[in-house]
Parts: sequence; structure tokens; C-alpha cells
Amino acid sequence: MKIKQFNDPKYNKIAMYVIVTSVIIFALCTIFSLSGGFFKKIFNVLGLVLHPIISGGIIAYLFEPVIQKLEKLFKGNAARPIAVVITGVVILAVFIGGLVLIGVSIRRQSTSIKIDTSNFGALVNSLGLQISEVNAKVQAWLSENSGIFGRIFKVITGFFGNLSDSVSNLFFAVIFGIYYLLDSDNIGRYWSHVLDVFVKPESQNKAREIISDLDRCFSGYIRGKLADAALVFVMVSIAMLISKIPYAFVIGLMTAIGNLIPFVGPIGGIIALLVICLSEGLMSKFVVAAVVLIVLMQIDANVFNPRLMSRSISIHPLLVFSAMIAGGAIGGVTGMLVSAPIAAFLKIRFDKYMAQKAALTTGQ
Repeated sequence: MKIKQFNDPKYNKIAMYVIVTSVIIFALCTIFSLSGGFFKKIFNVLGLVLHPIISGGIIAYLFEPVIQKLEKLFKGNAARPIAVVITGVVILAVFIGGLVLIGVSIRRQSTSIKIDTSNFGALVNSLGLQISEVNAKVQAWLSENSGIFGRIFKVITGFFGNLSDSVSNLFFAVIFGIYYLLDSDNIGRYWSHVLDVFVKPESQNKAREIISDLDRCFSGYIRGKLADAALVFVMVSIAMLISKIPYAFVIGLMTAIGNLIPFVGPIGGIIALLVICLSEGLMSKFVVAAVVLIVLMQIDANVFNPRLMSRSISIHPLLVFSAMIAGGAIGGVTGMLVSAPIAAFLKIRFDKYMAQKAALTTGQ
């Protein structure tokens, strides 16, 4: 009699689902363990394929607002391709200009350094060593520490291997991003059709509403970051001009680009400032200019940036601060980058839920 009390079809169904799920998980774990590196290779290949595809989508999403603005300046079917080409040329010009500036600064600095080797032998003799003794000691040290060079060589080859992979992924990501930007209308219609096929009709409006809210938050966040970068460019450039630092606009541009990533702005600006001061022999002005730059970045980080973010994504500056702290604790720099738009999205969904509850309460 007691056994029949537990013979409930509802609980039996749940128990069966649990058992079947456990068996499937056990079977998958067994297959993975017996397959060696086969599935690992498959996942690696999928990662290599998906990485540029996803990165290209992110690039296209970031530049889509710019393309739409430029597209309005032209007419006809060629409007979007022209906008994409103009945007690409500007970005390429800025990138090449930055590389040229760095190269010129390094060249100037390297030519200004002169090493006097005429008294090198006298210096060695003054230390009580002959050239032959120095050579013997160097050879002995090399033989004793040969393993260090092997590890250094391994680290260097690994670094350049990762660098080549990163450059290759970036290249293909840019190709995918250009393709997405050129054919965004057809891609949008395709995924809208996918949504219609796989999502129930009663849930389609809800899904589109959620997607619209996400787009609103992230696009607003991007607009806020770009506006903040423009403000940083103007402030830093004017400050460097007043400080009589050459290439003031370049320092402002490097700081503005770095400021798109939390905590990178001051570092990028100070590195550019240091390179320019070294190449121009203005190290006496470096400390003052660096302090001015850091102060400006602190003002931006604590005053202008939160207010611009709050206006772009319609949330209070305190919520922006809280979201960035939480995002940094969870996901580091990446978490800080996406924390503000995610917080804005959650706030929008919460506000809509509260409005629905209030409407139901009023209706009752």
C-alpha cells in the first residue's frame, strides 16, 4: 500500500528524465575519455573557424552606426559600399600614421644614442681582467646556463606563434566584418526568417523586443564611449599644446583610442608621451605633462565618462560605477567593458516587468 503511494506518474517521469540525462552524460564522458585527442582537435578547429566569424560580427556591429551616418550622405545602391570604403580608408590611415610616428620616433632616438667603445679595453683592464679571461668566463657561463637559452628560445617562438595566429585571426575577422557591413540587410532578413521558423509565434514579439533592448543598450554604450573618446582627444590635445609638447594631437589620439578600454587610456597616452619626449629630447617636460595627463584622465573617469554613459544608456551614474566594479570583479577588463550595457539591459527589463505588474494591479 505504501509502495503505491509513491507510484505517481508525474514523479516517475521526472525520475526517468534524471536517469536518462545521467546516462547520456556518462556516455558522453566515456566517449570523450576513449577518443583521445580527436574531439579536442574538432573543438580546436571549430574555435579557429568561429573566432574570426564572431570577431567579424563584433567589428561590424561597432562600425554599423558610423556606416549608417555616412550612408545618408550618398544615394543609390553604391551608398553603403562607399561608406564602408571611406571608413576603412580612415581607419587604415590612422593605423599607418601611428606606426609611422612610432617608427620615426624610434629611429630618431636610436640615432641620438652614441656608444663610445674606444675605451672598452681600458675599462676591462681597469677591472683587472684580460680579454681572454673575459671570453673564458663568458664561455663558462654559457655552458653552465645553456638550459636558460632553450627556455628563452621556446618562449620567444611561442610568442611569435601566438602573434602570427592573432594577426591571422584579425585579418579574417576584418574580412568577415567587411562582408557583414556590405551585406547587412540580407543577413538581417535571413536571421529574422530563422527567428520566425524556430521561435513560436506567441514568443516572436517577445524575442524581437529583447533583441531590440539589447541593441539599444549596446549601441548607446558605443555612442557614449565614442563621445567620451572625442572629449578625451580634445582635452589631452589642448593640454599638450599648452605644455608645448610636439605631436600633441597624436598623444591625444592615442589616449582617446586607449580610453575605449578601461584603464588603458592613461597607459597609452603616457607611452606615446614618453616616446615623443625621448625622441625630441624633452624629458624635462615629461613629468609635468604626464601628471597633467593623469589628472585629466581621472577627471574623465570620475566625472565625464559616467555622465556620458548614463545619458547614452539611460541609467544613473551610480549604477554605471556599480556595474563596472562588479564586471571587473567577475570578468576583469572584458567584464568592465560589457558591464554598463548589461546593467542597462537588466534595468530596462526590470522597468518593463514593473510596468506590467502595475498595469495588472490597476486592471484588477
